[in-house]
Amino acid sequence: MKKYVWGTVLLLAMAGCTNSVEVKNEFEYKCGTQVVKTEVLDDNSMIVHINGVNHVLTRVAYPNGTRYENVVSQVSLTRADGDTYLTINGINYPICQEIIR
Repeated sequence: MKKYVWGTVLLLAMAGCTNSVEVKNEFEYKCGTQVVKTEVLDDNSMIVHINGVNHVLTRVAYPNGTRYENVVSQVSLTRADGDTYLTINGINYPICQEIIR
């Protein structure tokens, strides 16, 4: 019985030590006909919601601004010179306009 009690205590202690990721900023853009919602997280990643699908992008080095990408799903969002650009599967969408609500 003591083994089970200590196992439960250990699991509860470990659960209390988990790290959580917080949303720093949220934006919504219209890039041509494509509407995307972004959530910038505090761990240098971003969630991009496109057509009901969530894509997790990670921040990568970019000399002229900020770039987030997911190589597997082939989605990237780039901010450079005050403009935001969306690329999906090699297709570059028109400059994204922020939707203000």
